Amino acid sequence: MRRVMLILVAMAVMVSLFAAAAYAATITGTDSGEILLESDEDDTISGLQGGDKVFANVYGGDKDVIDGNRHDDKITADDGDNKDTVIGGEGFDVCWGDDGDDIDCEKVNGAPNPF
Repeated sequence: MRRVMLILVAMAVMVSLFAAAAYAATITGTDSGEILLESDEDDTISGLQGGDKVFANVYGGDKDVIDGNRHDDKITADDGDNKDTVIGGEGFDVCWGDDGDDIDCEKVNGAPNPF
């Protein structure tokens, strides 16, 4: 009986350790231009090459990190929170976000990046 209890306790500890991985999603594009959509979790989205369109504006309250990488990308992260990070990468990137989001793109919310 004691052995069964130890196994159950060990399983409970392991579940709690690995449960944090369920709260983040990694979404990776390809070398072609494509459309990438966020999940309802904290996402790390990487467009890789190609002119990508990334939509991370569907679910608010999450903390998304979006990297367009190479080529001209269009990235939307205006989801009503200020927790997102948007990096356009190489190319002329047009990005939309909320006040307080960390945005590094050539054009932000319809205007040239002031930074």
